[in-house]
This record gives sequence, structure tokens and C-alpha cells, in this order.
Amino acid sequence: MLKDIIDKEFYDQLKNGARRILNEDYVRVLAHYDGDGTSSAIILTNALKRKDIKFHLGYIKALDGESFRKRIEEDDITTIVVDAGSDQVQYVPEYEKIIVLDHHFFNRTTIKGININARDYNVDGTREACGATMAFLMALAMDEANADLLPFFVAGAIADKQDMGGFHGLNRKLVEAYGSKSHVFRGINLEGGNLIDSITYSTDPFFNELTGKPENVEKFLSAINVPGNLTLQELGEDQIRKLAVNLSLKLLEQGVGTEALKYLENDIMSFDGMEFSSKELSNIIDGNGKVGWNSIPVQFFLGDKTVREEMVKNWKVFKTKLIDYVYRSNKELFEESHLRYFYAPESEMAGAISGALMLYLAKQNKPLIGFNV
Repeated sequence: MLKDIIDKEFYDQLKNGARRILNEDYVRVLAHYDGDGTSSAIILTNALKRKDIKFHLGYIKALDGESFRKRIEEDDITTIVVDAGSDQVQYVPEYEKIIVLDHHFFNRTTIKGININARDYNVDGTREACGATMAFLMALAMDEANADLLPFFVAGAIADKQDMGGFHGLNRKLVEAYGSKSHVFRGINLEGGNLIDSITYSTDPFFNELTGKPENVEKFLSAINVPGNLTLQELGEDQIRKLAVNLSLKLLEQGVGTEALKYLENDIMSFDGMEFSSKELSNIIDGNGKVGWNSIPVQFFLGDKTVREEMVKNWKVFKTKLIDYVYRSNKELFEESHLRYFYAPESEMAGAISGALMLYLAKQNKPLIGFNV
């Protein structure tokens, strides 16, 4: 039960928010537009649908005070803001019909709405709770039967890199308490399809001169005598070991740090009744958002299976664009005495490009900044 996992004050505040939501016929959800926010949206919209509460879903990009106030004032109905909002509610202190579910740092202020932030309850919002964690907690506070929405909480945590080195703190407690229909296996951190596709489309880890280059991947696998037409799950133990060693060497040649090297192998989860692994799920949700189609995975996971092909296609479009942008940005890095910077072609891609460059390609001795113009 949820009350056995979190402290009483945290639980009471979530139940307070849940009661307010359950008393409504129509609710607006505003989610941050990234992978964590979209995963949060999937959780909340499913929880609302199950209670026959009508909803409108929107996404937040601009987090400045004026933009946030305009979004809140668009409609005079109860609004759930998820994966953002704790710092922004200072701009709408008089607004009562707002419930914030957040995990970011914020400046505390007196408001009439409900501001639920993990950091107020001794939970590390950087490593132990993300937006999807908060959405999952609210879904559980509404009804413990929403425990089956756990895959989307996991997807959000992965999108926020909170799975590196395994789950910690509150995230770990939730997986342990509600993960009875999930299965964890330690493996090479690749996703989907045969090995040629898995490595070609791999951006996290990003393998220089392998990622995005299937002909090089074929040569690489042939040289170590690992068949590229098989999936990772179809390999024998010796083949998996050989592949892991050689991919590790590839990353070491790139000069990656210890954090990136650790990410080559990770705990991957599968879920009963779910066709995607935890990493595949996270990347599909995040990838659709990065190309401006956040609501396609929401639509799919609300039950509309007709959009599956479009959803997977959007993910591959994102991967192809990201790989191209990463290689291009790596060649066009600007060097200053204390930092490096680059210009991202699209604002939605800046974070993903920065992550790949910072972890896997750029030297580790200076900060890296991405600008969008």
C-alpha cells in the first residue's frame, strides 16, 4: 500500500489532491513536453479515464512566469501540472484550482493551490523521483488498482536518467512494491530488432562510427564473429560476453567517463502484457515527443492501437535525426578556454544532442552547452 512507502505528510497531501481530482467531472492536464512529462501524461490520463473523468491534455515548453500564467488562465477548471510547476506557481498564487506534481528545485512561496514536490519530503528529485514518479503516486492515491501503470513510471525515470546504476530511493521502493508483473534482467543496454538495427539506432550508448552506420556495424560484428541477424535475446552467453567486451572497448576508445561506461550494461525490465521493454518504451515515448508527436504514444496507450505503426515510425525518425545532428554538432563544436558549445538545429533536440555529446563523444574536461537559434 502507498501509505507504507511514503511518510504520512506526503501521503496525506497526495490524498488531498486525489480527492479534489475525483470530485471533478472534467480536468485539464498540463505536462512538460519531454519523455518524463509525456510518460506522466500517459499515467494521469489513464487514471482519469478509468474514473470516467473527462480530460484535456496539453504540454508545457515555456516555463517563464508570463507564459505559465497565460497557460493556467486559458481555462477556469482544475488543472494538474506535472513534471513542472513547483517554481512557476509563484506567478499564479491566487489560483486555487491547480495541483502541481513536480520533482525539480523550486523557490517556496505561499499559494492557494496544491504544490506537491518530492523534495519537500526528503526525496532526492534528481536521483530518486521524477515527474512520472509523482504521476504514479497520484494515480495510486486515486486508486491502488492503477499499479499496472508502473511501466510508464519506469519509462519516465529512464527518460530522466534516473536508472543509471539502478533505481534508488523512492523509485526503487515503488518498483519493489508494485513490480510483481515486471521482470528484471541485466543485459547490454540496446533496444529492439536484430543486432545490426540495435547498434545502428543506439544513441545511449552512442558508438562513434557504428551508430547510424549499418555497414560499419556489419563489419564490426563479423570481425568478432557475432551474427548480426540475431536479436540480443537469441545470443548465447559467450556471444553476449564477447559483444559486451568489444562494445566496452569501443567506448573506451572514445574516451568516455565511468558513468557512460556503466550505462553499457543496465537493468532492463519487461512487463507482463507489454510488448516493449522498459528502455524501448521510454525511447518510443521520448522519441515521439522530440519530433512533436507527444500525444501519439498517449493515444496508443489509452487503447488506440491503430497508431502503433505511426508511433514506431516517429521513433525511428527521431533516432535518424538525432544521430545526424550528433555527428554534425560534434564536428562543429566551438572551443573556449573553460567550456565548449554548439548550436542545435531544433530546440527539442538540444538536450538529446547535448547528452550524447557530453557522455560519449566530447572530451570530459570542460562543460558543454547547447544553444538553439
